[in-house]
Amino acid sequence: MNRFPALAVTGGVGCGKSEVGRILAELGVEILDADAVSHDLLKCDGDARNAVLSLFGAGVVNSQGDLDRKRIAAHVFADEKMRVALEAILHPRIWSVICDWREEKRSSGPSAALIPLLYEAGLAEGWDSIWCVAASDEVVNERLRERGWSSEHIEQRRRAQWSLKEKVKRADVVIQNDGSREALRATVLESWNQFVKRSRDHGG
Repeated sequence: MNRFPALAVTGGVGCGKSEVGRILAELGVEILDADAVSHDLLKCDGDARNAVLSLFGAGVVNSQGDLDRKRIAAHVFADEKMRVALEAILHPRIWSVICDWREEKRSSGPSAALIPLLYEAGLAEGWDSIWCVAASDEVVNERLRERGWSSEHIEQRRRAQWSLKEKVKRADVVIQNDGSREALRATVLESWNQFVKRSRDHGG
């Protein structure tokens, strides 16, 4: 029975993890986004929702009755204790979903999970390879300002993560993303082909 390889993709804020995920999907790789898992938990997991409400209060509920991720983000990126408390609620649940998904995909086809806080949340075990998507501060700042982020917000997000330098040091592969999408796609394609070849050579 084939046992297909599983890849974790992490990186700094604004470096292009989601774009790498889209390129991998074009190559036929099954993708799971940890941010989407978190979103689903806040919407569908009653225990998680109640725990978040207990932590932040009714002020994070929008007019439709859903938890408002932007309001929650405003709290957690301004208050480290609140961020740590939220992560204690969500990270174990997110990891459980990712582990189940990864094991399911190992019997059906190659897979990749996009996990921004891979190292910070202690989720680095059990992958066949870890990629870190990186870009220079100048390029990242420009991208995030185009999204409407202030300099203060950018720095808050950076402070909530490990340094990109540390993530790069720990990763098996670094995907540098300072240029065009075409250049990024070429890098991802080459790295993916090498990853698949190594997996086959090692009987994965």
